Amino acid sequence: MGRRRDVGVATALMLGAIGAAMAQEPGGLRGRLDAIAGVQEAAYRRFVADLEGHATEEAQKPAVDRYEQEAARNAGEALDLARAHPEDPAAVEALRFVIETARAGPGDQSYRAMELLLKDHVRDPGMGRLCGKIFHFGHSPIAEALLRAVAEGHPNREDRGLACQSLASFLAQRAKMVRDVRDGTWPVDRYVHDSAKEATTRLIERSDPEALDRDSDAIRERILAEYADVKDWFTPRRTLGAIAEGELFARQNLREGQVAPEVVGKDHRGQPFALGDYRGKVVVLTFGATWCGPCVGMYPKERELVAKLAGRDFALVSVNADEDVATLKKSIDSGEITWRCWWDGGMDGPITTRWGVIAIPAVFVLDRAGVIRKKDVRGDELEKAVMALLDEEPAGLVAPK
Repeated sequence: MGRRRDVGVATALMLGAIGAAMAQEPGGLRGRLDAIAGVQEAAYRRFVADLEGHATEEAQKPAVDRYEQEAARNAGEALDLARAHPEDPAAVEALRFVIETARAGPGDQSYRAMELLLKDHVRDPGMGRLCGKIFHFGHSPIAEALLRAVAEGHPNREDRGLACQSLASFLAQRAKMVRDVRDGTWPVDRYVHDSAKEATTRLIERSDPEALDRDSDAIRERILAEYADVKDWFTPRRTLGAIAEGELFARQNLREGQVAPEVVGKDHRGQPFALGDYRGKVVVLTFGATWCGPCVGMYPKERELVAKLAGRDFALVSVNADEDVATLKKSIDSGEITWRCWWDGGMDGPITTRWGVIAIPAVFVLDRAGVIRKKDVRGDELEKAVMALLDEEPAGLVAPK
C-alpha cells in the first residue's frame, strides 16, 4: 500500500484532551481501554468488509485511508491514557494496544508508546511477552533500546529470556532489511512509511548486516546457555532453546546457494512423503497456515502457478502449521489448496521448528538439484524466479541432508 499522511497536530491535541478526560470517567484506565478496543475491533471488521471485491490498490485506497485514520485515533486515545496514568496496572496493556493497532505507521504512536515503556515500564511484569510485539520494528532505534533494556534489566528470568528471543529476531530482521534494500530486492518503502523513510535510509547506509547476524547468533547462544527451558509466549509448547537451535540451523543451512535439508513428514491423509521425492524438479517450498492472512492471500497466485506449470518439471509443496489437520483437509477438499502439504501441527511442529521459521509465510525456491536459489519471493517475482530456473539446463542432482 502507498504511505499515508500523519495525523495532524490539531487532531493530536484534540485526542490528547479527549483521552485525558476519559481517564477520569468511571471504570478507570481499564474500562476506557476496553471501550477503545471495542471501537477498534468494529473499525477492523468494517475495513475487512470494505475490502471485499476490491482487488487493486487504487480501489482499496478509500477503505485503507479510513481504517488508518480510525486506527490512529484509537491508538492515540490509548496512548494518552497510558501517558496520563503511568502507575495504573493497565498502562502497559494500553501501550501494547497502541503498538498492535498503530504498528509501523503512518503515525508515530507506536514509537511514542515504546518511549513510554522504556521510560516507565522496563521492569514491569509481562514485558518479555510484550517484546514479542516489536521484533519486526527492525528499523527503529527505540525498539532496539527497549528490547536490550528488558533483556538486561528485567528482574524476572522468563521476561529476560523472551526479550532475548525478540532481540535476536529483531537484529536478524534488520540485517535482512539492509540486504534487501541495498541489493534492490525491496525498496525502503516496504519496511516503513514516509515519516520514517529518511531516518531508515540513513540507518541502512551505516549498518553492517554481517555484524548484525553475528550479534543475533550470539544472543541465540546466550538463550541456549541461560534460557533454553523457557517457554515461548507465542508457541508455549516450544522452548526458547528449540527456537534458537532452529534459527542457528537456518543460518547455517538455509542460505541461498546451499542444498535444502530434507523434509520428511505426513500429508493431510497421514501418508508420508519427502522433499527429496521432488529432486529433478524446480520446487517452491512454502511454510504457511490458514489462520495467516498473508499466507491465504498467496493461495490464488499459487493455484495459478500450479495450473500453469502442470506437466512441467515443477512442484509446489507446503509445510502447513494449522493445529487441527481438519482445517487443512477442508482447504484441500474445497480446492483452496491444490498442492501437497505436510501437516506440521502448529508453529511448534517439528519441521517448522527445525527450519527456524518464526514468521509465515516463508518461501524457498529450489532448483532441480535441490539448491536454494531464492527466498521469500511472492507474486510475479515468484513466478519469474520459477520460470528462470525451468529454463536452466538440468545439473547433477545432490542428495538432501
